[in-house]
Amino acid sequence: MEFEAVAEIVDGHPHMRRPAGRKIYDHVIRTDARRVLELGAFHGVSTCYLAAAVDELGSGRVVTMDRVESERLEPNVFDLLEQTGLRDRVDVILAKRSFTWELKRLLEEEERPQFDFVFLDAGHVWDVTGFAFFLVDLLLAPGGWLLFDDLNWSYATSPSLREKASTLAIPKEEREARQVRAVFELLVERHGAYATHVDGNWGWAQKLATASAPGTSTPVSQKMRSTAASALERVSRLSATAASRARPTG
Repeated sequence: MEFEAVAEIVDGHPHMRRPAGRKIYDHVIRTDARRVLELGAFHGVSTCYLAAAVDELGSGRVVTMDRVESERLEPNVFDLLEQTGLRDRVDVILAKRSFTWELKRLLEEEERPQFDFVFLDAGHVWDVTGFAFFLVDLLLAPGGWLLFDDLNWSYATSPSLREKASTLAIPKEEREARQVRAVFELLVERHGAYATHVDGNWGWAQKLATASAPGTSTPVSQKMRSTAASALERVSRLSATAASRARPTG
């Protein structure tokens, strides 16, 4: 489905605008990403842009996940997929509590799926987004891409959340932190198996083609083990020195 055709239908619905839709549509076409995973469908605008690109390629599927509450939105993801005629291109998974549990189910499949492109636009907090990265890393094919949305989001700057009692009960440091950016900078950029760059509010990461298959040792894990071993050795030496100095003499 051509970009202008899908944009004509979904543009104006929250929260993805046409220029952002153009970027992810073009990315799917340019990288020939026929296996796409989206975390956070919301109304389904980004879902439709992704599905339209896959449809334009001629084959492939989009798996999108959100919580069951999203079905109450007007329009919801099902409505927009029907309006665009792309329903057959998308598997919609609505979680009762968390999409991370649905990712667990994918990991449990006998033939674990491998995706070419994963769009992360859900959770938005350190523990959920950080854990999601760990899980989708196991589902991303070497050479595949991750896109993190909302690097600059925080509870403190969210018009819909910042004044809520549940938000004000969160420690100030967490309310003001840009938690998706923290995941990107502390976990993704330092992972060792991704080439990354930031584009405004988006963080892009491409998994290196030489990345090891899940369950095998990787250079980064070897480095981490070496660093940990060195740290333990230093702690042991310091402890021995401290004990020697504290030992009574005479």
